[in-house]
Amino acid sequence: MEYKMASIANPMNPGRNARSRVLLVAASLIAACWIESVTAQQLFRWTDEHGETHYTDQVPAAQADKARARLSGEGVRVEEVPRAPTEEEIQATMELERQKTEEAQRLAEKQAADEKLLQTYRSIEDLELARDGKVAAVDALIQVKRDGVRAETARLLQLHAQTRDLEEAGKPVPATLQDEIDASVVRIREGYAEVVKNEYRKQDIRNGLKDTVAYYRQLKRLPEPVETIEPESELKLSILVPCHGEAECKTYWERANDYVRNHSDAKKEVSGPGLLIAFQRDEREDRSLTLSWTQDSADRPVHLYLDVQCKNRLTASLYCVNPTIPQIRDGFQAAIVRGE
Repeated sequence: MEYKMASIANPMNPGRNARSRVLLVAASLIAACWIESVTAQQLFRWTDEHGETHYTDQVPAAQADKARARLSGEGVRVEEVPRAPTEEEIQATMELERQKTEEAQRLAEKQAADEKLLQTYRSIEDLELARDGKVAAVDALIQVKRDGVRAETARLLQLHAQTRDLEEAGKPVPATLQDEIDASVVRIREGYAEVVKNEYRKQDIRNGLKDTVAYYRQLKRLPEPVETIEPESELKLSILVPCHGEAECKTYWERANDYVRNHSDAKKEVSGPGLLIAFQRDEREDRSLTLSWTQDSADRPVHLYLDVQCKNRLTASLYCVNPTIPQIRDGFQAAIVRGE
């Protein structure tokens, strides 16, 4: 801002005029300094915790976390300083940043997975072939376990034969022999528990393909098929019966024992805790019907599993040719659940 002051010269008194000019210059300098001082002065406007507004040339240290405005010497706001965030607000901000980072990472991983899916499989048929290969691999594992159970069953029969011979001879059965029998029963049940687990693995593979195919169609913008046959989302096998609770499982186990005995030679069987092995025989093959009780843990359901294995006495083929075998397998679940 520019200030101007008028002076009146007196031609009759040159000395007085000179003094007036000096005083005028001095006054101008003093005025300019005062204006500059006022302009340079800082003023802060802030509100305390009681809502009262204050104007001070500096903010007290105790109020440094409050929001404030810095004003110029003319009272014009030149800067707005927000209040300091609380600890809860700091933590909330950090959590929001963490969530944003995780979401960005998930998005990047999803995009990479989508790209890999599209590059790996050229069509839905490729996906189905991959599924069939995985299921076949699990089937192979199941067969290995069943073969192991077959071998262990043969050993258990030998141990029982030794026990029978001792009893018929009136001799006591050694504790070590009984321990071997008990251990053999446990191994057979563990083998069938692995079979049941792998059956569920196969179902998980099928369910996974169903979801993958639906997502694959979205990625490639493929039309929905005209006719679809929805596969079972839960494992359903006629030779596998789950049960829950002591009362239900006891009832099912008794029915299962009766079912096996009704389809075998009741005069010859081997039993143990959670295990029953019965036998059939005709002019061509020997057959075993093995009923096992499996449970992963106390909080998991019990599964009753029926395994029918055959062996041709002439060719040693393990394929069951007797026409009643499919009927025995197919009727197991209905007989246990409905008590037929």
